[in-house]
Amino acid sequence: ARFRRLTIRYERRADLHLALTTLACAVICLRQIRRFCP
Repeated sequence: ARFRRLTIRYERRADLHLALTTLACAVICLRQIRRFCP
């Protein structure tokens, strides 16, 4: 539950929710890249 704001959808506007979801995906991908690429 690190992305708690997305778990409990506080944003009523769909575009803000989509932006936060996209940002969370980018952060997750960046963490994976840093883990596997020294």
